[in-house]
Amino acid sequence: MYASLTEALKNKDENAYLASFQGDELKAQQRKVFRNLVKMPFTVARYEKTSWQAGAADTVQGVSFVHQIKNVDVAPVYEEYQFTFGANAAGHRVITDVQGASHPFPETSSTFYPAPWDVYDDMTVWKGGRVVVISDKSHAADTQRFAPYISQAADDDETAWNRSGADKSALSAGALVVLEPKREVYSQFYRQGAKNDSLEAGVNLSLSKFGAKYEDSLQFGGSRIVMDSSLSRFTEPDWKSGVREIGRHEIAHAMVAPYNSARGALPIEVDSWISEGFAGYMESRDNPAAAKADTERTLKGSKLVFGETPEDDANAFYAKDANERHRNYVLARLAIKYMAEKYGEKTTFEFVTSMYRKPGYSTERGYYAQHMNTDRRTFMEEWRAFVRKTVPGVGGEG
Repeated sequence: MYASLTEALKNKDENAYLASFQGDELKAQQRKVFRNLVKMPFTVARYEKTSWQAGAADTVQGVSFVHQIKNVDVAPVYEEYQFTFGANAAGHRVITDVQGASHPFPETSSTFYPAPWDVYDDMTVWKGGRVVVISDKSHAADTQRFAPYISQAADDDETAWNRSGADKSALSAGALVVLEPKREVYSQFYRQGAKNDSLEAGVNLSLSKFGAKYEDSLQFGGSRIVMDSSLSRFTEPDWKSGVREIGRHEIAHAMVAPYNSARGALPIEVDSWISEGFAGYMESRDNPAAAKADTERTLKGSKLVFGETPEDDANAFYAKDANERHRNYVLARLAIKYMAEKYGEKTTFEFVTSMYRKPGYSTERGYYAQHMNTDRRTFMEEWRAFVRKTVPGVGGEG
């Protein structure tokens, strides 16, 4: 049955695809999914049964939709479903219900459900350059307006990286971006059941490579970016700049995601100041005047106390207070900016990817020596001095 679904999708044969499902309501639901899926530029698209199952006589099975999007993913990724089976009047096995998996299958980190093709009745897909941009058809006009600037943002990031000469062995091929103005829909894409973070304007979600083993060097096959298109960057008079800025930020996250080596039940993640500082640097590098104004506005009257460093813990970095969180973003960006100005972008970008490949305090100490011939304590002292020198009104000593 999974082979027949895969073959029908490959051949864009709607009737053959729907033949596996029973019930008018389920067929109508899956018709929408099918019509959305055939709009996507997949290089891989197949259904596979997993080892997880529930119910008597194998009536409920875990199913992975394994897929790879052309010019976006570096390896196949997956989305996890739960299929319920029964028999039709002729006694043939059919699918009677489809749900997103209620929890990740064994040895996987997330269900990555729902995707836009599960949610939208009719999906708009814009393809250009290194990006694929998706929205509901009701927002097609806005998508056509915003997408070229998201594509430019991807080109901006790629150009900066190529000019630096930094290693690009695992750099992502492109980006998939979902534009969604309804917060209750935005907050659930690829992370059903997640709590809404009201301060989040956009997010990059790294998708695990399908079948990744613990010892594999490549753990993530691609990313999915979701942006809230109701917010100011899409609605203000200078929206073209706003869209390019958030595009550069989130696509920067996606670019380096395949370098991420986090794995296992308790993965070690890259420090927040490094991941967000890099994305913030890429966002602002082509608009230094706006970045300078934002920095001065945010840090006016601040003090950097003795020993202070950019925030590395995710829970503290993404503070619930908007001003505190924005300060964390600015300080992280200034750390990467200082690194790039003193040591060059090649060194900076390769320091970032080194931290993605093997994060942790002990390895971080080695990377300062390896890439910058310094140590963490000295770098942070120099960064604090840099901030005080370049941002008027920032006080503190040490």
